[in-house]
Amino acid sequence: MNSLAIETSTESCSVALQAGDEVLLRELVEPRSHATRILPWVDELLAEADLSHARIDRFVVSRGPGGFTSLRIGLSIVQGLALAHDRPVHPVSSLDVLARSGDPALQHSHLLALLDARMGEVYAAWYRIEGGRRIGCGEEWLGAPEALKPPDAGPWQAAGPGVQAFHERLSKTLGTSVSLPAADAPIVWPSARALLELADAVEGVPGHRITPTYLRDQVTG
Repeated sequence: MNSLAIETSTESCSVALQAGDEVLLRELVEPRSHATRILPWVDELLAEADLSHARIDRFVVSRGPGGFTSLRIGLSIVQGLALAHDRPVHPVSSLDVLARSGDPALQHSHLLALLDARMGEVYAAWYRIEGGRRIGCGEEWLGAPEALKPPDAGPWQAAGPGVQAFHERLSKTLGTSVSLPAADAPIVWPSARALLELADAVEGVPGHRITPTYLRDQVTG
């Protein structure tokens, strides 16, 4: 199966193409460049794999939460491609994608995925491993870092750009209940490669049915 994944929920943007057993990837952390990067990358990857747009069997996209403008760019591009070629779209939570990107080998039994939601808040989701699968503990959440409360004793590991954005506030709030990467550690971003790996867990829908998830009424870029 040939699958094309587009991830634009944060300052990082990425495109991944799975052509048979091969995965090709483009990604870059460059705020406000998504609109100019995505389609040229799609064309580059298809050329490398010697595929046409019509030979893509399905599309995968981050549905949010994330930046309003960046999310709309990715969703609009995928929607247009899917409708043009009558292919299904698999919309995946960007927090699920972040959790997969931060721990692809399921090494952490308890994981906290954090995105910077701007306005002094974070998007958050708690995950644990059960039966060899990562599952969410409750609903995706938006709020101040000080309001975060682990659902159980863990041990919890945090990952994502929200960690570095609010490192001091998170350290004071969570103490030793959640292990945080160092403030200057490399940032884990949601990746289109992880999107591909999560596609089978989400039902495909027609392109006109995909909608963004913002978690707040007042949205920011």
